Amino acid sequence: MDACCLCHSRLGAPVYESPAPVSITTMFRVHKGHTRVWHCEECGHTQTEPLPDLAQFYAEEYNPLTASEEEDQLYVQRDGRKIYRTEHQVTTLLEKVDLPAQAKILDYGCAKASTLKALCVQRKDIIPHVFDVGEQYRKFWDVFVPGKNQAVTEVPPDWSGRFDGVISFFALEHVADPRAFVTDIRGLLREGGWLYFLVPNMFANTADFMVADHVNHFSESSLRRLLHEGGFAVREIDATAHNSAWVVLAEKREPLELIERTDSVADEVRTMAEYWQGFGGRVQAFESGTQGEAAIYGSGFYGTFIHSCLSDPDRVKCFLDQNPHRYHQTLLGKHICAPEAFLESVSVLYIGLNPRVARDEIAALECLEACDLHLFFP
Repeated sequence: MDACCLCHSRLGAPVYESPAPVSITTMFRVHKGHTRVWHCEECGHTQTEPLPDLAQFYAEEYNPLTASEEEDQLYVQRDGRKIYRTEHQVTTLLEKVDLPAQAKILDYGCAKASTLKALCVQRKDIIPHVFDVGEQYRKFWDVFVPGKNQAVTEVPPDWSGRFDGVISFFALEHVADPRAFVTDIRGLLREGGWLYFLVPNMFANTADFMVADHVNHFSESSLRRLLHEGGFAVREIDATAHNSAWVVLAEKREPLELIERTDSVADEVRTMAEYWQGFGGRVQAFESGTQGEAAIYGSGFYGTFIHSCLSDPDRVKCFLDQNPHRYHQTLLGKHICAPEAFLESVSVLYIGLNPRVARDEIAALECLEACDLHLFFP
């Protein structure tokens, strides 16, 4: 990579290159090839070298949460109740955006568009539209979106200037050209229309730094620059409303505010790079000091990455997860089980969770209290 994909400043050497030729994607699949990450000190953007066949990956391999209509990611457990990501995203959207009656809303890069569907349940006057690059989602769209309001690969010319609002949930981090993404959305909005989107915040969850198909890792500074130069006035960038994500609201108009350069995040990025550079060594050092069968708590990125670092992954008998939608599925050829179905023969447990919450979440698991386990925390 010679230049920043956001501000086009020249880039030097990568701040991170994976020690082994192994990369892990959002789908928790292991790809051959090094993960390389660059940081732009000019605009504060961090970017990863795109997968070799990025367009094919999204059209054919990228199919999150498509096992069923109900499948969703567990967002949080609160007062004994499981809250899933779709529910939280709809609640946050309705708190932050004043939706006009009969609003024409486009979910851009929508996958199965579960958030838009849930929004339409609460606001039956909404006129939903969907766009993505893969045909695999149509069976989900057909349930609530008229065929004329669906688009794959390219949006119809007559959608130009049509929409009151565009929503996008965890899509912008995947695209090789974020400027074109924002420019295309601007052309779809009426004057004064709004863009509301979520992207991962790697400063709240360092795993995002390592996800192979997340080309873009945004800072507040790089988000403001992207939107300003794309013809949007930033209304809000919130780092707290959604765990480990930036929640962004912007309006289509020529921005009046000047871009204020924020403090550099280069030191934080270098710290993340050092953390991941030594991660595999820490896993193997822990592994060498233990015996017996093992399990991995967490069937997401951290759990997959830990598994890829092990010298003897056959010792791992299962993955544990609290999301019931994951049960009866497999990861890397191993079953995903509820923590309550813990194998008595297991003596080693690797914790595959965000380090910010890992110890608190494990401490809250009553089913582990009586277990004599060797625990690895990331």
